[in-house]
Amino acid sequence: MPTDAAPSGEPLAVEAVAEAVRRIWAEVLEVEVESIDIHHSDFFELGGYSLLALQSIGRLLAEYGVDEVAAVELEGALLNRLFEDATPMAQAKCLVAGGQGDAAPGGDAGS
Repeated sequence: MPTDAAPSGEPLAVEAVAEAVRRIWAEVLEVEVESIDIHHSDFFELGGYSLLALQSIGRLLAEYGVDEVAAVELEGALLNRLFEDATPMAQAKCLVAGGQGDAAPGGDAGS
């Protein structure tokens, strides 16, 4: 019987977005991708701060092709979520809940 969940029990879209968040964090924070655990790594403990958070969120929204109107609201939601739970998985869940992340990065996720 096919499943729409990854081995961790997370929906596939959320897992894929969490991997994109992880990669973007590694770039922004200048750390190895492998050093970031999507479920447990904390953006701020990895050396992040508010300006880097905005930069990583901007890159994530651009990668998923979020238009400017949707990006304004979603950027605030992602930033608030980051301060509540600073893990890649939390960012991924917030992005998917905002209606994004169904398409591959660089695709038209808003259609």
